[in-house]
Amino acid sequence: MSVKHKAKALIVHCIDFRFQKLVENDLKMRNLKGQTDRISWPGVSKDLENIKKATKVSINLHDPDEAFIYEHEDCGAYGEDNSLETHRQNANALKDYLEKIKPSIKVNTLFVTLDGIKEI
Repeated sequence: MSVKHKAKALIVHCIDFRFQKLVENDLKMRNLKGQTDRISWPGVSKDLENIKKATKVSINLHDPDEAFIYEHEDCGAYGEDNSLETHRQNANALKDYLEKIKPSIKVNTLFVTLDGIKEI
């Protein structure tokens, strides 16, 4: 690559179409729309080994200073173990990984419901 491209943020969210508009609106509110690397993965951070590979590519290529992990309610990828605590643990594992490979990154862990978005 001849020119370094810098993303404002790394966004990790689920493929579930029900929550896309909420995530889009949140990115717009944060003035991030169109300035991010976005990774859409079933279960967000549930499949930690694969999502680690994808996030590392973003960090290495586009050096985002911030990351947003959007877990969500009623996630089919989680099956029976779909509790907020399980989502929190998985999001925090991904957060720890991102902070390990780029200590200066600010990582936000969020939980999306049909009623809105909150920090977890």
